Order: sequence, then C-alpha cells, then structure tokens
Amino acid sequence: MGKRISLSIILLLGLLLAFISIAPAIASEPAPSDKYTALTEDGVELAMKRYRPDAKAGFRKKGQPVILAPGLGCNFNFLDVHTPPGATYNVQLPSPLASWARRDPYIKKDPMRYYSLPHYLWLQGYDVWLANYRGQGREPYVSGGAEKPYTCSDCGIYDIPAFVEKVYEVTKKHPVWGGHSMGGAMAYIYLEGATYEDGDRTQVVFDPALAQERNGGDGKQSLKGFIALDGGLAAAGTPADNLADTSSLPAYIDMRFITTNLGENWGEPAYYFLQLVWSMFQMLGDQDLGPLSMALIANPNNVDPNFIKYMMSYGGDGMSSGLISAIVRDAQGAPDSGGSPYADNLVNISLPVLIVANGVNPRSPKELYEFYTNKTRNPADVIMKMASAAHMDLVSGLSAPTELYPKIGKWLRKLRK
Repeated sequence: MGKRISLSIILLLGLLLAFISIAPAIASEPAPSDKYTALTEDGVELAMKRYRPDAKAGFRKKGQPVILAPGLGCNFNFLDVHTPPGATYNVQLPSPLASWARRDPYIKKDPMRYYSLPHYLWLQGYDVWLANYRGQGREPYVSGGAEKPYTCSDCGIYDIPAFVEKVYEVTKKHPVWGGHSMGGAMAYIYLEGATYEDGDRTQVVFDPALAQERNGGDGKQSLKGFIALDGGLAAAGTPADNLADTSSLPAYIDMRFITTNLGENWGEPAYYFLQLVWSMFQMLGDQDLGPLSMALIANPNNVDPNFIKYMMSYGGDGMSSGLISAIVRDAQGAPDSGGSPYADNLVNISLPVLIVANGVNPRSPKELYEFYTNKTRNPADVIMKMASAAHMDLVSGLSAPTELYPKIGKWLRKLRK
C-alpha cells in the first residue's frame, strides 16, 4: 500500500514539474494575429483585418463572414470606429442606447465603438473582415499598389477577387460583401464578371460564367450577398479613366502626413465649417453651392463632432491620380466616355442585395434605384433610404446605431435561412 502511495506521489510530482516547464511557453505564446494579406492577380499585396474589439477577444470563426470596405480616399478606420491608443474623445452617448449596445463592456470602455458597424456585426456573431484596397491603409494594415495610378476598375477586377478568395481560404465559407461608396461601386464591377481583355486596362469584357460563379455560386470567388452602402454607379467610373493624362500628377496623392499631424487640431473647426455650409444649404433650399457642395457630404446634425476629428486623423489616406481623373470626368459629365459599360451590364448581377441610400443628396437614391431596377431580381433584394443621413455619416452617424445597424442585422439573418 505504501509503495503504491509513493509511486502516485512520484507520478504527480513528475506531471507537476512537466507542467511548470511548459507553462511559460504556453503563457508567452502570442495571440493569433488579426492581420491577413491578400495577393492580387497583378501582384499587389492588400491588407485585411479580422475584427475583434481587442487582442483578448475571440474571432467569430463560426459566424457568417462579412467583408467591409471603405470608400474613396479612405482606409477601413472609416468603418472600424474606435479610440486609437493615445487619443482622447469626449463622446456623450444618447440615452437610452440602442438595445444591442446596452450591456456591452467594450462600448462602456470605449464609447466610440457605438458608431462602429464592424463592432455591431461582431456582437451579433458575424465574422467581420475589414479590407484596405490598393493604396490605402495605416500601419500595420497598409496595402501596396500606390506606386502606379489605379482606378475603381482595378479595385473591382483585381482587388475584390483577392479579398474574397482570402476569406474563403481561411473560413471555407462564402462571404457577404459590404461596401461604402466606392467600396460598393467596385462590387458592381466584380459581380458583373468584368475582366481586362488581354491585360489591357482600357478594355473591359464581361464573362457571364464568371458573373454566375460570383453571384452565389460554389467557387472560391463566390459571394453570398451584397450590402451597397450609398455606392452610386458614378463612383465606378469607366475604363476610359485609365486613358486620362495624369503625367502632371504623382501616381498617388498621399494625405497621411497632413491628416496625422493636423487632424487632431482641425477636427473641431471642420465640424463648425460643416455647420455653416449646412445652414447656408437649408436657407437657400436645394441649390447648387458650387465647390461648397462638397461639404454636404456629411450632415453635421447627424454626427458626433468627435467622429469628424477621428476621421480627419485616422480615416483618410489619399487617392490615386486615376481616381482623381474619374471624379473630374464625372463632374464634367464624361462627354467622351461613350457611356459606362458597368451601367449597361447590371443584369449580370443576381446576388441578394441590401441597398442603402442617403436622404440628403437626391442623386444617391436615383442612382441606387437604377441599380435596384436593372439588376436581375432576387427575392431577398431590399432598398432603403436613411432620411437624416448624408453620404459620410450614413454608416457612422448618430442615426446609424438605431436605424441602420438593426436593419442590416435583420437582412443578414434572413439571408442565412
């Protein structure tokens, strides 16, 4: 009996010593990274972030993947609203909060997350991925491709396939694409099955078989659904934008230095400037204010001043001269473009879509309704308008947590059935 007890003690001591020897290695093992890299067909490395509110939180690996992409000149911080290390924001949250946020410890710790669509989706159990298209991103999520001029066509033909394939490679699930502004417009190009003919960036052809695969097929480039957040057709531009003479411009107008160093100081003045222009707009009625019309991109009455400060500091990067040429051509009516082939091939899109238009710029609902009526109809298609939101605050404005996020959640739940 005594020998058995002694043997048991020796075995227990051995197991204890073994655990002690490996415990430091277990404790020092780094948490899995949230950064992923997607490689495009033309050799550009793109940065992605798998969302979680902090390094101790888990990824929603069992959830439906959702890829979120920002608009023109923005990185995914525009969507991933939070308080960066070292920053301070005096956010006064509304009372009561939206029901989904009331008991969330992350929002209690960082109120800025109340205006984060990725955080809302993560709380609902979705596997959220944030994508920086070429030329965009802040360290450590900087995408390549800024050394050459690029257009929305490049993002739809090269970048989205890389993002979708990377998420499918990791999760073995077909993701939902959610894009704001140009992030939505590039998805039109992708879902139409657009490719460059023999690599010629001015010649786009449309492959029906590729479009069929991407619209709910079984292949690695297939999407399950598409959330178009104020992504108008004009933002897609035309292949002719690649012909624009950009020799007088650098390939990429990088604004990171200015925004990083001046954003904190200029955020509050920018907010009051928006208030001034908005008051002029309301007094004059629905009139063209010329260059000042650009300020109507955000409704200052539907945004926390801290968000303007945050966006100026962390959300903007710059843009390619190819994208600038598209903006100029759109403003001029693009008389030499011969029409947009992307507008002519909307019928190739059959995927379920949730379309969200802003309620301030009358052009937005018109363009999005054109998309809604000309795509191949799907029973799950939904179109809605955010009455009090302008373009920029549509996703992260004061009304988004109560009006937009729950409707996106409801649509996604129906999509899973």
